[in-house]
Amino acid sequence: MPAVPITSQEQYEKAIEVLTRVGGTWQGVGQKERFLLVNEAQYQALLEVQVITHGNAGKGQKPAKNSRAGG
Repeated sequence: MPAVPITSQEQYEKAIEVLTRVGGTWQGVGQKERFLLVNEAQYQALLEVQVITHGNAGKGQKPAKNSRAGG
């Protein structure tokens, strides 16, 4: 379950609009650092409307599908 970092009130409001449109459930966590825990479809929707970018994916985010373990 991806954790999306929330850095501003404006970002939070946009995220909630998108999540409401997509449907499903999500959870807000944190106090000093705030995150929304979302499912994969919700995460992709947030990326599509640029509420978040791959660069600001939060803790617990899955690695890219083309990444390889080991060396």
